[in-house]
Amino acid sequence: MVPACSECSEAKVRSTVGQLISRILPKKITNERRRDFRYPYPHLIYLTPIDPSGQPLNDLTTVVVGKNITERGIDFFHRDPLPYRRVILTLESDDGTRASLVTDLLWTRFTRQGWYDNGGRFLHVVEQNGPDSLSA
Repeated sequence: MVPACSECSEAKVRSTVGQLISRILPKKITNERRRDFRYPYPHLIYLTPIDPSGQPLNDLTTVVVGKNITERGIDFFHRDPLPYRRVILTLESDDGTRASLVTDLLWTRFTRQGWYDNGGRFLHVVEQNGPDSLSA
């Protein structure tokens, strides 16, 4: 079962994702008008759906394509519509550092190229670190 959010979750999420971002892009992008800086994140991401009772559906883990990331959220591309509101996204830097985050999917858009652009907010960090640890 995926643990519930806690009061300190946002600080831990921001710290974990911030460290991952600094390993990928050490410089901030300027001229950003949003609250958080967005960084390009053109990396593959493992997506594990979470069912309504909070159980990760490990056998349905798939790979999506990252687009942008902030310390609070992410957007990514996927070939098919996603029927799940909550997912675990496992992000990886070039040096192999991984972070798995429970993410609340907030929006989706269909692109002219036939893909879905999805966006969500990170809720909290989980200890699961991708497919190598999914079968445990």
